[in-house]
Amino acid sequence: MSQDHVRASDADREKIVDRLRQAMNEGRLSLPEFDERLQQVYAAKTYGELTPLLSDLPAQRESRPARATGIPQWITIMWTPWVFVNVLCVVIYLATGAGYLWPFWVAVPWGLALLIPTTIGMVTRKKSR
Repeated sequence: MSQDHVRASDADREKIVDRLRQAMNEGRLSLPEFDERLQQVYAAKTYGELTPLLSDLPAQRESRPARATGIPQWITIMWTPWVFVNVLCVVIYLATGAGYLWPFWVAVPWGLALLIPTTIGMVTRKKSR
């Protein structure tokens, strides 16, 4: 059974508009052609009226989301200040005679505070895949 006579929803029209906008951005449609088709999209009531608007455009390939690899950016953003501050503390520690290991009190509590959200984020990231 054909769906040409089934009424189109606003979401269906928006999908067509997105595809037409993409075609215009690719140079497949001129601005006047895009505008004309846009008017036809919003005037359409059924799928049968929407289908011809994309018939001369190449089929849109479904793109898969890129698989996340490597270290997420949020981890780098969180841990970068920790690394630089602690390197600075160790340099100061060594430059002042390397007595009591006070940089420990900067590195460990702050590191533990960062380790908690990092662990939670990585565990939930693995579960969402």
